[in-house]
Amino acid sequence: MTIQERSHPSSLLFEGGFRIFFLSAALYAALSMLLWICDLTGYSEILGLFSVLPGSLWHAHELIFGVIMAVVAGFLTTAVPVWTGAERIRGNELKILFGLWLLGRLAVFTSELLPLPVVVLIDLSFIPYLAFLIGRQIIQKRLWRNLGFIPMLFFILSGNVLIWGEMLAISNLYANTGIQLSIGFLVLMTVLIGGRVLPVFTSNWLRRANKNNELANSVWLKRLTIVTTLLAVFSGPLDAPQLFQALASLFAAIFIIARLLQWKGWQTLSDPLMWILHLGYLFLGLGFLAEASTHVFVDFPAILANHVLTIGGLGTMILGMMSRIALGHTGRPLKIASGVALSFWLLIASLIARILPPLAFPDFEEVGLAFAGIAWICAWILYLIYYVPVLTKARADGKEG
Repeated sequence: MTIQERSHPSSLLFEGGFRIFFLSAALYAALSMLLWICDLTGYSEILGLFSVLPGSLWHAHELIFGVIMAVVAGFLTTAVPVWTGAERIRGNELKILFGLWLLGRLAVFTSELLPLPVVVLIDLSFIPYLAFLIGRQIIQKRLWRNLGFIPMLFFILSGNVLIWGEMLAISNLYANTGIQLSIGFLVLMTVLIGGRVLPVFTSNWLRRANKNNELANSVWLKRLTIVTTLLAVFSGPLDAPQLFQALASLFAAIFIIARLLQWKGWQTLSDPLMWILHLGYLFLGLGFLAEASTHVFVDFPAILANHVLTIGGLGTMILGMMSRIALGHTGRPLKIASGVALSFWLLIASLIARILPPLAFPDFEEVGLAFAGIAWICAWILYLIYYVPVLTKARADGKEG
């Protein structure tokens, strides 16, 4: 492929997984939320007409397997070749992976019109192919420390299997268990990835700012964080005793926040690309603290704790990582426009609007839901406005990718 051919946007989109998947994730994050708001308010019945999944289940399913898994695919197909020193995942392999993701979204949306087993087969095919693409490189290069991503991907997939098992009436388990399991392992994956990259990003930033960049990164605290997060992730789907679930979530929260404090994030508050990642990691800890609270305080609904983890933890970490990776992997300076920083604040506003009214102002809960959805949509539209030119153009440094 010549440089001229590679400069064409349609070719560039498949030169790196972050390009096509970050754009698609942002677009689908806005579109799926718009569809969900229209369904929730009764403005449109399009979901009920076309999808076999009930509205709330479709909303959760597509945010997990549509939006977040697209980001995971973009990240892993970009990062694993860098970690392993293998060839970039690009071209036809990337096109097949994206095609499976896109077909899955279309199949789920039109599942009322298609044979359900066909829909299930299409939707379940994406994660195994992603696991194959990255697992092949990890095994070939014998980079065993990264092999853990493969079982995590299949645990996320097992959550989807449980969801479709209920829809096919062949499982005694519930779709909600599948949602819990998938979110849990996405959170665990984010805790692991954040724990790997945040100290490095922060240390590099502090060095560039001529500050002391020596950060503590306790091995025992890392291990305790992983173990307690894993226990918290499994305790809900396995219906463990309430006390065990509360303690597992509480200790996961404590260790996540303790690790975060080692990384001196408060020194990076002048840089939105840094503080958004530290804030996202904090929200992961606060999300587990909220989960623990649901087992202690009757008035704290589990759905709100779930949104602290998803909008707060996963949402902010994802938006921050997408903003940073898109710049770094296209050879551009790690500086964002004020509009991108605004998208960070809109995501935070979305979280506040989702959890505060039900707790403190129940009469305004519907208003809060609408505002949360609109703020979420605007955040991702802003990302697209600023990053479509970045992700569809050649690298600024003239390199491939």
